Amino acid sequence: MIANGTRISKNEKVRRLSIHENSEEVQSDMRFPYLWSFLLFSSHHSFEHGFRNYKLLRVLNLDRAHFYSFLPELVELIHLRYLSLRWTMIRELPESIRKLKYLEILDLKRSNVSSLPSGITQLTCLCQLRNYRHSFHSALFFPETHGMRVPSGIGRLTSLQKLGSVEVNEDYESVRELGKLTQLRRLGILKLREDQGMDLCYTLERLKHLTAMYLVSLNKTDFLQLDSISSPPKYLQCIYLKCSLSALPGWIASLQYISKLVLQYSNLKSDPLKALQKLPSLVVLELRQAYAGEELWCDPGGFSKLKKLGLHELERLQRIRIAKGSMPGLERLDITACTVLETVPDGIENLKKIEDLVLWHMPSTFIKTVERCRGEDFWRVQHITTITCIYESQGRWVSETLL
Repeated sequence: MIANGTRISKNEKVRRLSIHENSEEVQSDMRFPYLWSFLLFSSHHSFEHGFRNYKLLRVLNLDRAHFYSFLPELVELIHLRYLSLRWTMIRELPESIRKLKYLEILDLKRSNVSSLPSGITQLTCLCQLRNYRHSFHSALFFPETHGMRVPSGIGRLTSLQKLGSVEVNEDYESVRELGKLTQLRRLGILKLREDQGMDLCYTLERLKHLTAMYLVSLNKTDFLQLDSISSPPKYLQCIYLKCSLSALPGWIASLQYISKLVLQYSNLKSDPLKALQKLPSLVVLELRQAYAGEELWCDPGGFSKLKKLGLHELERLQRIRIAKGSMPGLERLDITACTVLETVPDGIENLKKIEDLVLWHMPSTFIKTVERCRGEDFWRVQHITTITCIYESQGRWVSETLL
């Protein structure tokens, strides 16, 4: 047997074992009674003999393992601190998961688990509980996110620092109960309804340590009223808002540490660049179907730290004006399916640090304006290192480098 590139005998006191795609198969008679850490990074190792002989395990990573149901013997590994079931086909966890009372990290990302048993609320040592997966069933450019339903009593897990993504749908009680998790740093909530806005504001005001949040409405046309937040988590660094907004919440412009902001389906009537350009730490800004106006404008000195700007599916956008002296550090600009945009941003020629311009699903008339030599706006973009055009051909996305 080879572990971490070293051949071992079955009687050796192995503490840590990792199996990769090119590792030899673990033999059924192999015994590692002193094993503390087992890491599986292989989809073809069946590991049929299970884990009954590894009573001292503290770390168990089963990424991509061919398991279609939760192995009953896992709940007997009472010393486990870390359990990863990423990319497995497991659909549900047993009530007996409560036996893993020392578990600190449970990673279910991209598994098929869609609901958690009530036994999960007894794992009071949990610091991280993560589960989400993506699909493109009804989306062309950006995936939909799916999460998990959590049982009543989730508020008992007061040690949680990372939780997501929780599907609340009609569970009004759980939205407020999440406010008990005052140690949270990262939180994702999906399937929020319009009338849950007040409960959501109540919860977010109590999560003083939050640095990242991901909020998605049940339907993209559902409005989330977030203006009731009078004291937002001041250390927020990353925000995803996938919902309709009557207006951009005023407290967002007061966040001193926010470095990434993604707005999707917002359909704002007022220019969001005007409201956001003074944020001192913003590095990434993406607007996805987030603005219903015809023009975006950035004033001199705006977006002093911005490095990436994405403008996606802004169907009415006709012009972008970037004043000289704004976005001085911009390195990448993505423009996607802005079908009536007339030309590249006025002022893009002043962005001296820009290296990448990505034009995704843009009209051929727009692409022609930036073609080498022949395009009327080629002079504006000739300093950019790479211009990439992505278009659909015969049902596939094709990438072509223009410059």
